[in-house]
Amino acid sequence: IILAILYILQRPTPINKELEAIVYTVNQEEYETSIVIDGSIKKELFTEEASFAGYFKIESYPKSYYAGTTAKIDWHSDVAQNIRCAGTISSLDIDRVEIDRTMDNIKIILRDGTIVSTQKEDAPNELGASFFE
Repeated sequence: IILAILYILQRPTPINKELEAIVYTVNQEEYETSIVIDGSIKKELFTEEASFAGYFKIESYPKSYYAGTTAKIDWHSDVAQNIRCAGTISSLDIDRVEIDRTMDNIKIILRDGTIVSTQKEDAPNELGASFFE
């Protein structure tokens, strides 16, 4: 019975959603995109750790949806996450990622300074300050 309970608690939870997001470029351009998430989240027992495995496609970012490309996101705590990809490419050129465990609030900062966010308040301020300051 204990093993069955542990199995149920460790079982991955399917997640399938599409979120609207805004892209902010270093050239101060702003446009809408969508993020499609299709995979599963697995929570680790007795820790804050969890992981997502599946498709994480950003409509305006072709590298995220090349054929066979999947993502793995690991949450080590509420403030420590990372994202990796597998498939036809080895890097998504991501500098920093902030994704909550429900995958509703997402902010991705690419190495070129582009920001993809589901939250309007993540927009760079009018003075051009970046998130790296």
